[in-house]
Amino acid sequence: MIEIIISGEGNSDVGERDSRTGAFVPGPITLLTRKLLHFCHKHDVNFHFRPRSELKRHLMTLKGKKRRNRGKTVGKGHSDLAYKLGCIAKEKKCHVAVLMRDAAKGEFQSVYDEIRSGFRSAKFQNGVPAVPVPESEAWLICCLDPREGRRIEDGREDMKVLLEKKLSAEHRPHNKETWNEIAVRCAIEDIQAPSFQRYRADLEEVVKYLY
Repeated sequence: MIEIIISGEGNSDVGERDSRTGAFVPGPITLLTRKLLHFCHKHDVNFHFRPRSELKRHLMTLKGKKRRNRGKTVGKGHSDLAYKLGCIAKEKKCHVAVLMRDAAKGEFQSVYDEIRSGFRSAKFQNGVPAVPVPESEAWLICCLDPREGRRIEDGREDMKVLLEKKLSAEHRPHNKETWNEIAVRCAIEDIQAPSFQRYRADLEEVVKYLY
């Protein structure tokens, strides 16, 4: 069993906690991650979830950063959040930590490097950045139409609007249930989007040494 702790931007990408039971309800990026791991690794996967809001409130910060006010949010940068997630992963004895952040094409490398830096500062070697360009919806669009993968990161259209258009053309509702269905059925081996391929390669590199 691979134990993964994951955190994202909002409840429509990685997922959310059920308001009644507190159980983690996976979103499309978590389901794509599960599919990737099943594709490259045959062990079962168990996800642990930390919402972005909880990470931001976590009192732990990178060394060298001053706390402004004890008990208030500190460190809004990607490196600080990755540091916190890496430390929590070590405490919870998780094998892998995934921090997802959207990034414009020109910002991809800096966001990616900042997340990697935070995991390194936490001395957690199995931390993986998931950085969809320009938004997580782009990966779902590639699942719907793999041909989009070669141009999706260069497009100027709003990804949420484009995804809604494509779903409307198929007479499918634009909601979380549909997004999850797309992720579950995705032919991940056909996705050519560079940001997705980087995530896939990093995830495969980490898990191949676990067993």
